[in-house]
Amino acid sequence: MNQVQRIVKNIGVTGFAQVLTSLMAFVLLIYLTRILGEADFGKYSFAISLTTLLATFTDLGVNQLLVREIARDKDLSESYISNAVILKVPLGVMTLALVPILSWLLSLSGDITMLLYLFGFYNVLLTVSGTYLSLFQAWERMEYVAVFQIIERSVTVTLGLAVLFMGYGVFAVALVYAVAGVLDLLVASAISFKRFVRPSISFEPGLQWRLLVEGLPFGLNSLFAVFFFKIDTVLLGILRDDVAVGVYNAAYNPLLSLSMIISGMVSSAVYPVMSRQFTDEGDVLENFTMVSCRYLSIISFPMAAGCLVLADRFISLFYGGGFSGSIIAFQILSLFIPIRLVSTITGTLLSSIDRQGFRMLSVSLSAALNIILNIILIPLYSYIGASIATVVSELFLYMLFLHYIGRHYKHVDVNGTFRKPALASVIMGAAVYLMMDLNLLIIILLASCIYFGVLILIKTFDEEDKVILMKLMGRSP
Repeated sequence: MNQVQRIVKNIGVTGFAQVLTSLMAFVLLIYLTRILGEADFGKYSFAISLTTLLATFTDLGVNQLLVREIARDKDLSESYISNAVILKVPLGVMTLALVPILSWLLSLSGDITMLLYLFGFYNVLLTVSGTYLSLFQAWERMEYVAVFQIIERSVTVTLGLAVLFMGYGVFAVALVYAVAGVLDLLVASAISFKRFVRPSISFEPGLQWRLLVEGLPFGLNSLFAVFFFKIDTVLLGILRDDVAVGVYNAAYNPLLSLSMIISGMVSSAVYPVMSRQFTDEGDVLENFTMVSCRYLSIISFPMAAGCLVLADRFISLFYGGGFSGSIIAFQILSLFIPIRLVSTITGTLLSSIDRQGFRMLSVSLSAALNIILNIILIPLYSYIGASIATVVSELFLYMLFLHYIGRHYKHVDVNGTFRKPALASVIMGAAVYLMMDLNLLIIILLASCIYFGVLILIKTFDEEDKVILMKLMGRSP
């Protein structure tokens, strides 16, 4: 199996798992919003967002460091994984200890505090089980990541829907997540011990200190990234109310899930490859980066255009007659899809060339801008202000990534990959607007044909794409 086939295989299995699990999660999301209502759904969104942020203190970037180091030397697997898991036990305890402190500082109600404990327990265990997923990713055996994700999400969604249909509320859903967190750890460790490393207890303080120190830039990057994704929800809960949180997340969650599906399956497959390519001579890594950005541009621009034009149709499809206030937020937030997906590659490039510190700095500056914009805009425009802050911050992050790549690696003309997909998407969007009265599925099918037809007419694909296709088919170009 050549490198192209291996990458596509890993993207394929990861993509299958991401799509399947995201569809299951989306079904749960739909029923959460419909059954819980705006206020309780707002509590759910606030609690899971805040605890996702807190859980970054359990990892502190260790998982991402493991992927890079084990991908370069697989003999490190056993000692690194064992020490990483042991390291995360006290970190997880300290993370959960932050819950009562934050509850007191923010004057949170007792029911919100209980939700924070349950979702916090789940997120801490998910971070520990992620240590084993880092091992699978470093070995480029993404099928095991896929198995884990499918099992985890199946349990969460099945039990979550069960308690909702039985008439239980948000606390029962949170308890389901906590039970799923225990199962996550058992499944991930079982796969790891059966296929990759022996179960062992290896306590090496020097190695654990190194994991902490070298993983810290990754950890800060993850912390600021979670700020990026979740701080708008947290601030809406503090500065507005549960209803505003519910309306905003009804628009944000589907788009976030869509972008996470694609970025997750691509980054997990290309990160080990890009880490190895940095040790090679020549322009292999640069060319790989450009090709990856180009294909993500081709995928993401029509998604943004379709979501922008068909926002009311999608919101109506998802939530029936409710959450009409989410339509304009959905339209604004759709603009971040191409920026976020391409930033996945440029951010991964910075980590691959050992410049994760600049990736962390970029995300931290963008998160700071996001917080400032949210504090200014939420009191004035509520969830609409939060939507604007998200898009502006995403654009700022994209510009910072390109700046540091050009400064510490070389100039990579990522912007050049946007032109033809953006043009084809504008034409497609205009056509969709004229077909608004048709069945939604028919619109999507016709729009896809129009988009790819325009791409072909403006000669978007070239000999390089032919070479990639031939390698994918296992034939020499």
